[in-house]
Amino acid sequence: MHLEKTISYGGSEISVSSEIADFLESDRKRQAAQDRSDRRHLVLDESETVQANKHLIPFSNPTLDAVIRNLTKQRLREVTEILTDDEQRLLYLRFNKAWSMEQIGKEFGVSKMAISKRLTKLFDRMRKFMEA
Repeated sequence: MHLEKTISYGGSEISVSSEIADFLESDRKRQAAQDRSDRRHLVLDESETVQANKHLIPFSNPTLDAVIRNLTKQRLREVTEILTDDEQRLLYLRFNKAWSMEQIGKEFGVSKMAISKRLTKLFDRMRKFMEA
């Protein structure tokens, strides 16, 4: 069964697979934790640290946000180009065709658990490339 979730992305609501929504939520939580850590460790002088959120003015720059989104998309394209044909087909069937893991498993001649494991490993590998 293919589960979809509706998420807010770029100011609009979009439907994505559960795996993509979970990946994005995990990445958002990781970034939020890093931001909290960064704020805790801002140093005013060698001996004093402060909570940055008390002293910083919120900053939003739509142009910068658009540039970051475009660079992220470009990097993701580069990452997908280095994947094997089977890995690209796996992503295509799962996210473009919205096939269930069971359907993909039949196509590849393996169980849906094997597909789940392949996707998990593939996402981990892609995440490492994205962070490099």
